[in-house]
Amino acid sequence: MDGDSLYAQWSKDKTRLPTLLYQIEDFNDFADRIEAESLIRTYGIGGIVLQDGNHLDVKRWIEKNQALGSSPLLYITKMSSIFELPFDELDFPTKSIVECQRDTAKTHELGRIHATVLRSMGVALVQLPAFPRHYTSDDLQKVLSYLNGLKIGNVSFFFQDQLWQDFLDRSGLVSTDQISLLHVEGVASGGLLDKKSLKKYRKLTEDKRLVIDKVRQEELSLIQIERGVDLTVLSGHAKSQSLINSLLLENMLAKGYFKRSVKEYFGLLRFVQSQLRLPIEEQVLPVELRDDFEKSAITLVADDYQLIPIQHLQNRKLYTLSADNNIFQSRVDRYQSAQHFSLAILDLPTDSLVDVFPADALVLIDLTSIEDDEMFERIKSQCVALNRSRSLILFYGGNANFIKNRDELPALMWTVRSPKDHLGMMVEMAFGVHTIEGVLPGYFDKSAVNRGHTRNAIGRISYERERFSLVDTTCLNSIDTLVASAIRKGMIPGCQILMIKDGKVLYDKNFGYLTYDSITPVEWNHMYDIASVTKTVATVPALMDRMQEGSLSLASRLGDYLTAYRSTDKSELTVNDLLIHKSGLKSYIPFWRYAKYDADSATFLYKKRKRTHNYLSVDWSDSIQSWIGRSQYNSLSNEDGTYRYLYSDLGFMAMKDLVEEHCSCPLDQSIQEQVYGPMGMDHTSFNPLEKFQKNQIAPTERDRSFRSTLLQGVVHDKNAALLDGVSGHAGLFSNANDLAKYMQMMIQNGYYGGVQYFSDSLIKVFTSKNNEKDRRALGWDKPNRSVGNSSIYASDESYGHSGFTGTLVWADPKYNLIYIFLSNRIYPDPQNYKLIESNTRTKIHDLMYKSFLKLGDQPNDGS
Repeated sequence: MDGDSLYAQWSKDKTRLPTLLYQIEDFNDFADRIEAESLIRTYGIGGIVLQDGNHLDVKRWIEKNQALGSSPLLYITKMSSIFELPFDELDFPTKSIVECQRDTAKTHELGRIHATVLRSMGVALVQLPAFPRHYTSDDLQKVLSYLNGLKIGNVSFFFQDQLWQDFLDRSGLVSTDQISLLHVEGVASGGLLDKKSLKKYRKLTEDKRLVIDKVRQEELSLIQIERGVDLTVLSGHAKSQSLINSLLLENMLAKGYFKRSVKEYFGLLRFVQSQLRLPIEEQVLPVELRDDFEKSAITLVADDYQLIPIQHLQNRKLYTLSADNNIFQSRVDRYQSAQHFSLAILDLPTDSLVDVFPADALVLIDLTSIEDDEMFERIKSQCVALNRSRSLILFYGGNANFIKNRDELPALMWTVRSPKDHLGMMVEMAFGVHTIEGVLPGYFDKSAVNRGHTRNAIGRISYERERFSLVDTTCLNSIDTLVASAIRKGMIPGCQILMIKDGKVLYDKNFGYLTYDSITPVEWNHMYDIASVTKTVATVPALMDRMQEGSLSLASRLGDYLTAYRSTDKSELTVNDLLIHKSGLKSYIPFWRYAKYDADSATFLYKKRKRTHNYLSVDWSDSIQSWIGRSQYNSLSNEDGTYRYLYSDLGFMAMKDLVEEHCSCPLDQSIQEQVYGPMGMDHTSFNPLEKFQKNQIAPTERDRSFRSTLLQGVVHDKNAALLDGVSGHAGLFSNANDLAKYMQMMIQNGYYGGVQYFSDSLIKVFTSKNNEKDRRALGWDKPNRSVGNSSIYASDESYGHSGFTGTLVWADPKYNLIYIFLSNRIYPDPQNYKLIESNTRTKIHDLMYKSFLKLGDQPNDGS
C-alpha cells in the first residue's frame, strides 16, 4: 500500500495525530511504557523513539503493540554514539573498539548486522548522534561504510544535530548528494528555519526529506510545526498530554501544512515498513569478525627500535615484570620461557636494574594493574631511563591520559578496552600471532591524524580460544570422558592433549598425574620421552636442512658419505629408501645386549662374550655402525632385488650418522641451532637432565632388564642409551606445546615465527608418498585404516607419527588441523599395551574431526 492510500484512509478526527512521536526516556520505567501505549491507542500517534532496554524485551513489547491492532507505527532507535546500538545483551564491539581499527570493510559488515538485529526487533529507522568534532577523515570513511551497511540491511537513518552537516561542509569529502544516496531520511531544523526559508531550501536542493525536531517548550511546539517541522518528538518530560490538547484546540488537523506533513509521514511509513520484511531471522556478529574487531583495536603506540613482532628467540633472554599476573606470565612462556619478576623491582635504582637484566635481555612489562596517576608517571620515568640500555616493551590499556606523552616511551602496546580482557591478546600480537593495525582515537592528536604502527603477523600459534565458532564443544568435551576412562583403567597415569585448528589452539588440556601415585599433576610444561616421534622432529628436519643446502639428496647413498658402510652391502642404500622403510634393514637389533650398564660411572661397557665378566670401553657409535653394516637383510625382498616395507629403527640410526657427517657437529647441537632455538622450543631436548630438573620430566619406565632403575629424564630406548641418549630414531624429550610449534611450521609449509625454515616444495616432498603403494612418506606415517594409526576422517594429505612410550603427533593440511598426544603409557611397565589395544588416541582424533566436520563428510577410505 502506497503513501497516498494510507493518507486516504487516515481518520481526520481530533484523536488521530500521526505526526507526533513519543520518546521513551527509560524503557525499564513501567509508567513510561504505559504512557506510550496509551498515546498509541488514544491518539494514534505516529511512532515511538527507543533509546535503551534489553533488546529482547523491546522486541516483545513492539510485537505486543502490533498485536493490539493499532495503526502502523514508526519505531525509531535513538543512538547515543555512532557504531553502537543502545540496547542491552548485544555482544557487539563498542564505539571505542571501532574507532581504534582501520578496516572500513569490517565497519560496513557491522552496520549490516546491526540492521538485521534492528529489523528483527521491528525497527527500521535510526536516529544518529552528533558527529564528534575530533573525528578525522579516516574516521569519516568508517562512518560512511557503517551507514552503507545499515542501508544494505534496509535500515534508514537521520541525524538530529547540525554538527554532522558542519563537518561534511568543512571536510569537503562528502556532498549532500552523497549523503542522500545513503538514504538519510530526515534533517534537524533545530527550530531555526522559518517556513519560507525551509521552502526555499527544499526547492534549491530538491531535498524532500522530512524535517524532524524535538519539542522545545510547549508554547513553541505549534510554532515549530508551522515553520515546517513534519514530525514532532515529545516525551513525558515535555508534558505530552498538555501539548496534545494544545494541538487539538488549535484545530491543527484542519490546516494544510499539517495535512502535508501527515501525507509525507505516511510516505515515510510505507517506505520504512517495507524495509522490515518481517519475519527476519536475527543475526549476530560472527565470532571471527567480533574477534577481528577486538584484535584490530589493539594499538602499537610506539616502537622506535622495531622490537615488535618479537623474533630471533634463540638470541633473546626474556624477562617479565608484572603484579603477579598469571595470564601475562603464562602467555609469554608459551612462546618462550621467561624469568618473571614483580613490578616492584622497578623501585630499584636504574644502575641496579641494569645488573639484573643482561645486555641481551628483552623485558616485557605489564602496567595494566596501575590505576594511580602518580605511580604510573614514576614507573614510566623508570622505564624511560632503563630503556636507554635495555630493550623494553610495555603493555597497557584503558586510561588514555597516561600515554598521551608517548614520545618518551619505549615500545608500547595499548588497548582502549579493559586490559584484563585483552592482555593475552596483546602478548600474542607482540609475538606476531596477529597483524597489528590499531590506531589511536582522534582525540589523541591535535594534528587530526590517526596514529599507530602497523605490523604483519609472522605465523605463530594463537592461544586465545575463549570463543568457538565452527567447533562443536560437545565433541571436544567428550575427549575428557575418554581420557578419564583411560586413566581409571590404568592405560596411562596422565597425559597432555592439544588440538590446533586454523592456527588457533582450541583444545589444550593436561590430565592425571606423572605417576599412578597421584603426587604430581601433569602440567603443560612437563616433558615426555617422545620415543620414535624423534624421527620426524629431529632427524627429518636435520635431513631437510642438508637437502635445502644442496649437500644431500634423496638419492644420496650411505657408502658415498660414511666410511663404515662403504665396504659393506649397505653402501648402496639411499636416503629415500631408508626414510620410507623399504631399505631391507631389519626392524630392530638389540645392540644393548652387548652392553652392561655401570651405575657408578653411568656408562655402558662392552661385553666381550656372553656369560663373561670381561668388559671394555668402546665407541658405541662406531660399533653400531659396524654392526648395522654387517647385519643381514630382512626376508621381504622382491624379485628385482628391492625390498618391501618394514618399519626399521636401524635406518634412522644411520641417518643420524649421515647428518653429523655433513655438519661436523652432533645431531642434538645442530637441530637446536637450526630449529628448536629459533622457534622457541625450549622444552625440547635430548638428555633433558642437563638443562631441566628431574621433577619437570615424566618418568618413563622402571627398567628391570638393563639399567635396573626408574628412567626419568633418561632415554627409554636401550639402543639410544648406548649412543649417549642422542640417536636418529629415539632420545628426544618434549611437551605438547613445543611439538605444536613444530607441527604448525610443517603445516604452514615450512614457515613459522617470521622464518622460512624449509621450502614449501621440500615440505611437500617429505610429507607425500612416493607412490600410492607405499605405506609411508619420507619419515612420516600416512593414514592407514587397517592399522588405525589416525582418525577415519583424516585426509590423504595428512601425516604424523607415534612413539612407543605413548605419544602421537598428526597434521592434516586439508583441514589445517594439528593433534598432539603425549603420555607415559609404559610407566612403570613397558608391557602395558592397554592404550594401544583400546585405540584411545585414535578415538580422540575422531572427536576432534567431528567437532568441526559438517554432516555428510565421509571418512577417508584409504588404506
